[in-house]
Amino acid sequence: MTVLCFAIVFLAYCYTILILYSLQGWNKKNKQTAAEHSYPFCSVVIAARNEEKNISQTIQSLANQSYPADCFEILVIDDHSTDSTKAILDQLCSCYTNLSVCTAPDTVTGKKQALRHLLQSAKGDYIFFTDADCLIQPKWIESYIAYTSNNKGNLFFGNVIPAVNGKSSFIEKCVALDFIGILGVQNGLAKNNHTFSCNGANMCITKDFYKQHYKTNENYSSGDDVFLLHTAKKIDKQSVHFIQDFRASVTTKVPSSIKQFINQRIRWASKAGGYKDFDSIFVALTVYIYCFAMTLTAILACFGIAEAGFIFIFLFLTKSVSDMLLFIKTKQYFQSGKYVWYAVPLQLFYHFYISLIPVFSLIHPAKWKNREIR
Repeated sequence: MTVLCFAIVFLAYCYTILILYSLQGWNKKNKQTAAEHSYPFCSVVIAARNEEKNISQTIQSLANQSYPADCFEILVIDDHSTDSTKAILDQLCSCYTNLSVCTAPDTVTGKKQALRHLLQSAKGDYIFFTDADCLIQPKWIESYIAYTSNNKGNLFFGNVIPAVNGKSSFIEKCVALDFIGILGVQNGLAKNNHTFSCNGANMCITKDFYKQHYKTNENYSSGDDVFLLHTAKKIDKQSVHFIQDFRASVTTKVPSSIKQFINQRIRWASKAGGYKDFDSIFVALTVYIYCFAMTLTAILACFGIAEAGFIFIFLFLTKSVSDMLLFIKTKQYFQSGKYVWYAVPLQLFYHFYISLIPVFSLIHPAKWKNREIR
């Protein structure tokens, strides 16, 4: 029993330190950006599949950039869409001279292969990645380039902020908070120089890094953004930068149903087996073991084991307080103040889904755009 108590306390300690260390990172000031800078040529690459409802707004938000239009190109590849995505893109080409659209060959299937094919055409000194369903801040490119003027590196990434408003459903607000929790830890650790993850919906690499080190992990259908970050860290840890500037962020929709949410998280978890980066492994194991311990003790408590109930309450309260501190700290940045208290009901099922998602990812392949992913 003494060993068990020690293990539980140590687990709670590891999780609490992880959150507090992330909070300490958020307290750090942003790295300096240049007030004036040149305008290197940039490429924005997007792989689109069945995005007829979103692609026009995405392209328009890119076309409205403060960065000079003749200093960047927008490259979009249609990944065998079965709706009117390609037709919409062709129409947009007549409106924006810096927009180029191509169709993925029959031999190219999936987002990973589509981007790899598209990148061969990129001419920019900096290559930006985003998704076909994102809205881009007007100073997105300008903020990145201003940052790179004073901070040299190979890979840069910004925030992907969930789009939630007063009309959003209860599920969407809970999903958004779950996503914000991930971003809170990710960004806080990044500011402490322990970057472990990023999102390919808001990422930038230099052309030299692309030519020398860009490669895809063929064992997994997704996750090239994270694997690329791990490659950059392995080459030079100081060459990876998180840009906290809100102007360098993009906004994305959140899953609107439990089914979509579970499928998205299975897709994210499916690549974890390929992680070799210490920070990524430590964060993943700490969170998973903690949540698994909560789930197990909750089940045992239901069978009348009182000790398990006390352990569950201890773990639950420790996690709830730690997470709430993170949510409160980041609520202004993520504009989540009006629904931050949804974190309370979120805690009731969070540990269950975290415990089960890795199992589901092994026995139930996730789908992306009606395609199974590995």
